[in-house]
Amino acid sequence: TPQRIRVGGNVAEAKVINRVQPVYPPLAKQARVSGTVRLNAVISRDGTIQDLQVVSGHPLLVQAALQAVRQWRYSPTLLNGEPVEVATVIDVNFTLR
Repeated sequence: TPQRIRVGGNVAEAKVINRVQPVYPPLAKQARVSGTVRLNAVISRDGTIQDLQVVSGHPLLVQAALQAVRQWRYSPTLLNGEPVEVATVIDVNFTLR
């Protein structure tokens, strides 16, 4: 069994069971900054976030995205009935109302 698989192709996207919404940073709100923070993530066998790397995003939004996503929980991804680690990309969107 592979140690880690990548979402895509025949591998279904990991299913979020607890998504914590990021807190919009007051400074970013005041500066009218919006956009998407893209993160590379490794989801462990038990569905917790094991590793997060920032790919792109406004510096004022990055910490809020990281803090929220670290709390996300996923249902374990199964391969041949066995839970496996999953490498995926997560986009966190910040929009001003």
